[in-house]
Amino acid sequence: MNTRVARVSSAIWWVMLLAVLSLVPGRRCAAEEGKSAEEILNSLLGTDRGIGGVRRDQPPGMQAKDSPPAGQTAGGRIAVPIQFEYNSAEITTDSYDQLRRIAIALKDARLSAARVRVEGHTDKTGSDEYNLTLSQRRADAVKRYLVEKEGIPAGHLEAKGYGKNRPLPDVSQDTEMGRAVNRRVELVNLGSASAMATNAAPEPKVAAEHRLSVDVVVYYEAGGKKHVLAPGSVLTPSDNYRVTFTPTRDSYVYVFQIDPDGKADRVFPNDQYSEVRNPVRGQAQYSVPPEGRWVSLDANPGEGEIVVLASDTELSDPAAVAVRMRTPQFDVATRGVAAGVRADVAGQPPAGVFAYRLPFKQQ
Repeated sequence: MNTRVARVSSAIWWVMLLAVLSLVPGRRCAAEEGKSAEEILNSLLGTDRGIGGVRRDQPPGMQAKDSPPAGQTAGGRIAVPIQFEYNSAEITTDSYDQLRRIAIALKDARLSAARVRVEGHTDKTGSDEYNLTLSQRRADAVKRYLVEKEGIPAGHLEAKGYGKNRPLPDVSQDTEMGRAVNRRVELVNLGSASAMATNAAPEPKVAAEHRLSVDVVVYYEAGGKKHVLAPGSVLTPSDNYRVTFTPTRDSYVYVFQIDPDGKADRVFPNDQYSEVRNPVRGQAQYSVPPEGRWVSLDANPGEGEIVVLASDTELSDPAAVAVRMRTPQFDVATRGVAAGVRADVAGQPPAGVFAYRLPFKQQ
């Protein structure tokens, strides 16, 4: 066996051993301690040539748009053992030390100008949409923890879920061991952060341990394929969308589409799209409209937004709040810590109200 093959085999064996040990209750050993801050730092800088789950090859299915911008030197990537509750985006307390070591690495001066992507990956079990949503929620949860608890500037992080679309090469998912290995979080060094993110004001600390928040993923259908809608995306009247949300606790949730003229069209609650009523249950996942249906856009071009509001009590005029959140000038600066991806460039929501804003351009 040549040196290259031996190194790849060793890396796969190491990751699979870690997955097996994590499934044994009460079993404690050095392998379970996860990645050290030094390992994470060296891997993201591209200086670690050892084993332990580091993969610098381009993952299966990576598109050109996922690569670092021209002129920006990116380092490597590393898989980190973050554990979540079953079928949930709630991070287990066992992973807090690992997240602290990730933060130590990200705060190193050599990564001060880097933009790092938190990737969520699942195994092949379940539908494409379910896995894509779950992986996005988990990536958002890791990013949110690093921002809120460890003080990492939100502008230096992005979160993206890939569902089951990027399985590890040479790892069979016909066994629980192989599936466990594919359920992973990876950190990827994308290169230098934009000047806007680098110069952004420090993110405010959130004091409340149990603050109400909502994990939101918006999908759109274009060319017969489903995509995750990112801030600033361009949609046409033929590109329909669907909103998936999961509140952290029982609450009242409202979803609006703000058209280019500033009119708020209620998407949820709305009998036209869903039979679900407020209040909604915490930790439950809702899709509006349900799988197989979409919300269509009109032919009014301009700058629109999707706004999600949540409150512990019923809002008397949520549409007015949604419209007030809108900014007259389109800007997708990522600010704030209440949601993983949003553009807080307008006024703040009322006290106690969670707000998620996703601007897009409508052709």
